[in-house]
Amino acid sequence: MVTAGSQPGTGFYFCVQCGHRVYLEIGTDRLPQCTKCLGNKFNNKIA
Repeated sequence: MVTAGSQPGTGFYFCVQCGHRVYLEIGTDRLPQCTKCLGNKFNNKIA
């Protein structure tokens, strides 16, 4: 599990709260809060 603000690397991340998908294209990007529910915790696979 990763949290908003971290730099987990390139790939898809799924909000633990609502399942919304976020994609980080550049490995140094910071994971934002979920744009749908403002959740802060993400998994890198579908929950």
